[in-house]
Amino acid sequence: MIVVVGISHRTAPIDVRERFALPDAEVCTFLRELVARADVREAFVVSTCNRVEVIAAGADAAAESLERAALACREALCARGEGIERHLYTYLGARAVQHLFRVASSLDSLVLGEPQILGQLKQAFERARLEGTLGPVLHRTFPRAIRTAKRVRNETAIGTGQVSVPTAAVDLARQIFGDLQGRQVVLIGSGEMGRIVARLFRDAGAELTVFARRSEAAEKLAREVRGTGRLVDELPEGLVRADIVVSSTSAPHYVISENMLQNVRKARRGRSLFLIDLAVPRDIEPTVGRLESVFLYNIDDLAHVVEESRSGRLREAEHAERILEEEARGFERWVDAEQATPVIKALRARLRSAVEVEVERSFRGRLRDLGPEHRAAVLKMLDAALNRMLHHPTQRLREEAISEDGISLEQLAETLEELFDLSGVEPSALEKGSLRPPMFESGERSVEPEGAFEGQPAEPAEPLSWRRATGN
Repeated sequence: MIVVVGISHRTAPIDVRERFALPDAEVCTFLRELVARADVREAFVVSTCNRVEVIAAGADAAAESLERAALACREALCARGEGIERHLYTYLGARAVQHLFRVASSLDSLVLGEPQILGQLKQAFERARLEGTLGPVLHRTFPRAIRTAKRVRNETAIGTGQVSVPTAAVDLARQIFGDLQGRQVVLIGSGEMGRIVARLFRDAGAELTVFARRSEAAEKLAREVRGTGRLVDELPEGLVRADIVVSSTSAPHYVISENMLQNVRKARRGRSLFLIDLAVPRDIEPTVGRLESVFLYNIDDLAHVVEESRSGRLREAEHAERILEEEARGFERWVDAEQATPVIKALRARLRSAVEVEVERSFRGRLRDLGPEHRAAVLKMLDAALNRMLHHPTQRLREEAISEDGISLEQLAETLEELFDLSGVEPSALEKGSLRPPMFESGERSVEPEGAFEGQPAEPAEPLSWRRATGN
């Protein structure tokens, strides 16, 4: 199981989130340092405008191990600065899995049903994969989160209407101006958020000017939306003519300062200016909103716009929650059943080893005259019998692993270990998938019957003892 530690728009205002946002350039270093801690084996980080979350796995699935992993994640986040501790939330085990599923399905987003979060999660997971901070636990868990999100998207109408933070920003502009046809819109930033906003304003009939740090990026997006591309250095001039400004860069400092707008206001001669800041950390200095005829909205201010369109999707959200609970329960049952795997492998290995010893003895004794074809037939028959004999115990062990009544898996495992002397058995060495054909004499050399083993490497020509031949 996993742990989730983080902050989001539900627990922290924007002035807290922006101080602890993890830029892409810092994520890899953070991940390396985190998994270097003894209590964290695997991790990836999701950092968006509305959340910073660490999804991690500890040394094992024990409750104590999960608690230690969660504590390590909290310490790593708190080390980024003071003031975050009281805003952090922590989920362990099944609750952490459910939370990850909710986030992937956009049920925990500022805009219920928005599609961007799934892509952001995939990017975060891929970054961690390339960094080498993932392992078997997260590789098992994350695909189930993706599967849940796809079910929610396909089986509900929660995403109907292209709901997202960018659409909320455009809806806000419509509330202010009504028809956006011919309005002068300045867009700062050419990333994914900027592209979505640009297309929405273009479709609404606005005239766009795109500002970016690189002229190539500005001109490329401007061509897509039939606008004009300019460098950020020319921004003050562009603000003079703007009706609406939308900023969504990853800059570590303010792109629009109060001093800049003080100078721009003189040239605007009292015309109102509406600014929408979608960035975290923020692109626009908050004190700008105090200036006369300047109206500033940040991403948290979009919440009331979102709420007006949220009610129509709440019924779909209830359906989505049922899907999520079903997927989470299925994943928990699968994880519980996996706990029986080591016992099953050890039991299979012990019985297989015993059968192989007797087969070797028979092939060197009464059955020594059997040819390669008949020996292979005997091996195939015994292998089938062994699988049939173990089928029911295997099923019962897996059933008990997920059952809330009856004998516990721990009790069954202890009984089997005592009855069959499973302590010290190494399934990886004994579990071959099919019975191993014993060596038999042919003149001076020890050879294997041709075709008797599927996929097994040829043995050396010199005679081998049974233990050497079986890897014991």
